Amino acid sequence: MAWIEPKLDWNESYDIEGTYTGDYFNIEDYNRIKNNIDELKTMTIELYPEFSLSTMGEDKNYEDYPYADEINMITSNLDTIMAKTYTNQFSIGTRILYYDNTPFIGFADLNRIESACLRIYNTITAQHNSRRRLAFYLGRKERF
Repeated sequence: MAWIEPKLDWNESYDIEGTYTGDYFNIEDYNRIKNNIDELKTMTIELYPEFSLSTMGEDKNYEDYPYADEINMITSNLDTIMAKTYTNQFSIGTRILYYDNTPFIGFADLNRIESACLRIYNTITAQHNSRRRLAFYLGRKERF
């Protein structure tokens, strides 16, 4: 899995006639967010003690649709990454819980989730790149 640049400009808009012209949340968006969170978890293994996330399952296709509990799992995993890596360093906003047969995830929360993913990604990348390393090897390990 590789990092996919998140969408940070979710919006709701209508034209003059009242026709919706804004963004639609689709399967590619769900899979991107889910896979980016998996990638964040993978990146943290080199810098932080091992921790576990709730399983988010396989990628969805057009026959599937993300349910409220799956969106809640994504936001829970994002909160877990924050708690296990950056406690109180920066805020990623307030988590919203979703329930079956109620309004689905909104544009503000999508922007919050994807912005948080990007901010965590940039921070982990900077931490990884700024690690101190020895200029020599310890022990008698042969180098080829």
